[in-house]
Amino acid sequence: MRELTKKQKKLLDQWFAEAEPSKEAEVLFGKTNELYCVEHLTTEQFEMLEKINDTEVLWQNVNRYLMDKSMESKR
Repeated sequence: MRELTKKQKKLLDQWFAEAEPSKEAEVLFGKTNELYCVEHLTTEQFEMLEKINDTEVLWQNVNRYLMDKSMESKR
């Protein structure tokens, strides 16, 4: 299975909602969400996603999901 599972999406949605912009980002870009790519996840968060369903394209799928979510929130 290559797609993100419901459980993974639920965790990503939760982390996205909880993410706060840094002071620098807030000054430069306003109240934008800082969690828009996999590099902004903690190691523990990514390991949780791997435990649920580790695939060879997990990194890319998480990036795509977070980027789409970020674009949706800017509308």
